[in-house]
Amino acid sequence: MSTEPRYALQLLISRLEQHLTVVSQSRGSADAAVDAAFGSLAEAFELYEDALYDQYSELLPFTIPTDEDDDE
Repeated sequence: MSTEPRYALQLLISRLEQHLTVVSQSRGSADAAVDAAFGSLAEAFELYEDALYDQYSELLPFTIPTDEDDDE
């Protein structure tokens, strides 16, 4: 079952706004709320990209950094 791209886009926008709110109220680099907001944003991004690909065979020009990217 695929997700409607417009729904996925609205979710992504909402998660971007939530991420900004959490980051702007952060208490430092170890704030667990920032990590949680990042994870929610990453999930919404992947959902949107999957919806775009399923509907239109298009991808976004971005990637989500992983812990493996830090090792390079």
